[in-house]
Amino acid sequence: MSTELSSNTIHAARSKAEEVVSRASARLAERDHEMRAALFAIEVAAAGLSRHRDHMTPRQVDELVDGLVAETRRVRALLHGGEAGSRTFDLGDTLAPVLACGRAAGLDVRSAVPSGVFVEGRPDSTAQVVVTLLDNARQHAPASPVELRLELRDDTVRLSVADRGPGIDPTVFDRVFERGVRRGDSAGSGLGLYVARRLMEEQRGTIDVRTGPGAGAEFVLGFRRS
Repeated sequence: MSTELSSNTIHAARSKAEEVVSRASARLAERDHEMRAALFAIEVAAAGLSRHRDHMTPRQVDELVDGLVAETRRVRALLHGGEAGSRTFDLGDTLAPVLACGRAAGLDVRSAVPSGVFVEGRPDSTAQVVVTLLDNARQHAPASPVELRLELRDDTVRLSVADRGPGIDPTVFDRVFERGVRRGDSAGSGLGLYVARRLMEEQRGTIDVRTGPGAGAEFVLGFRRS
């Protein structure tokens, strides 16, 4: 009986160890995905400055420089274990560098998000989520404009990020935020929207899909209004 008990104990310990390793591996894969997105944004902004600086307005140059600084800061935060706790931040100012990098990547980004709208959460995490949504639009609706709009309520702010592409594959629409789910013939890892949902939930926010297949993809981020 003691042999059987010992065997069961070893099996339970092995299962626990495998679970811990699996969870750690999954989180490392997510961190790697976030790092790659930030590095891509840095590369795009740097390339834009290198190739087109002579044809850019001072404001456009400043926006791309701000994008470089913001993405570099985000990489540093990822290397040091992620962002600190929630705080009050200006949503428009947080998104401006991200949108500049998106435009440098060739997207037609149209934003109606002004400065001066303050929300509670994590600015770097919010930037990462919007980077993911812009990257999705770049992959699945490259010829479509991407529109960002705000809806202000008494205690919440809702940010809409919408394109006019083919929409989300109906076979994955209800599972689009699950780990490993890919849209259509996407070559991606299936981590982007999963990580986006985690980042929004960690800052006590929400992310939803509001439109159906064939009508473009519209993602709505919900924040606590400050």
